[in-house]
Amino acid sequence: MRKHLVGKRPGTILWAIALLPVLMFAAPCLFPVFMPMALADPLPFDNSAFAEVNGVSFHYRTYRPRDERVQGKLLLVHGLGGSTFSFDASAPLITEKGYYVVSVDLPGFGFSGRDSAYDHSQQNRAADVWLLLQVIDQNLPQKAAAMPWHLAGHSMGGGTVAAMAMQEPSRAQTLILVDAALFDAPNSGGFLAFPPLGRWAMTALEHFLITENRVKSLLTSAYGRDPSQAEIEGYLAPLRLPGTARSWLNLARKSKNEDPTRLKGLAVPIFAIWGSRDTWVPLEALDKVRVLRPDLTARIIEGAAHCPMETHPDVFSAAVLAWLSDNPEAGS
Repeated sequence: MRKHLVGKRPGTILWAIALLPVLMFAAPCLFPVFMPMALADPLPFDNSAFAEVNGVSFHYRTYRPRDERVQGKLLLVHGLGGSTFSFDASAPLITEKGYYVVSVDLPGFGFSGRDSAYDHSQQNRAADVWLLLQVIDQNLPQKAAAMPWHLAGHSMGGGTVAAMAMQEPSRAQTLILVDAALFDAPNSGGFLAFPPLGRWAMTALEHFLITENRVKSLLTSAYGRDPSQAEIEGYLAPLRLPGTARSWLNLARKSKNEDPTRLKGLAVPIFAIWGSRDTWVPLEALDKVRVLRPDLTARIIEGAAHCPMETHPDVFSAAVLAWLSDNPEAGS
């Protein structure tokens, strides 16, 4: 009897091996990956607005100074996984000093559109955000509309605003890099073009990675401290919007920075702000930017990690305002 059973095992093993490809293709399809849907709340925040650019819905928020005299205009662009929420603590502090501030959600993030075919290259993002600012300028008083923009970007968003300054230097008054990720890592997203692996990636992201515990863990690392429940929810809510996983799969395939060596010939003043304890985009990245632009001004915020505008908003905002004040050609 034992010999009979043993003789059957090779066949069973062969069947199992034959079924592996089927399971690889079919298993992730057992988990739904949601398509983009319209927002349940048409205005997520009191200062929310939407504009369509090249067929994609952009969500942005405006912070208007109380005084009608605008000192300057500042754009704030978030990093990977972030949104306009990333600047909730710092944007009002800058507005108090007379700056008209706009924070924007890049496509696939925050409350902007989840087009799974969107081109997430920094070149394309930059062109679209410039078109968005053109729409915003049309609704400003003539004097404010004519002002160039201060462009500030955090982490991945630093690559976006750098590309914007390269594209339209005459419209960029300054470039403010916040723990900015300007240098591409080796692209490992090509394997996601294989449909089963892409489906597995979407399934893992939507069902196992976008969770409260995972977001808390990531924020603890990025903040260098434990996040509050409000901070966790501020990040988690937009990440849970239908279509996020599909959009991020395309992001992994197509994201690409502009050549950072182009900063050498860019006639735009640069201010860099970094957290001293940043392990995501460490200070060595700032050193590489300094090689390209020895004339830049840098401020290291002691004790801050990757998100100084959130964990140290008073110091961050004061640093930005002080630099603009000390550089009249940049601040007005």
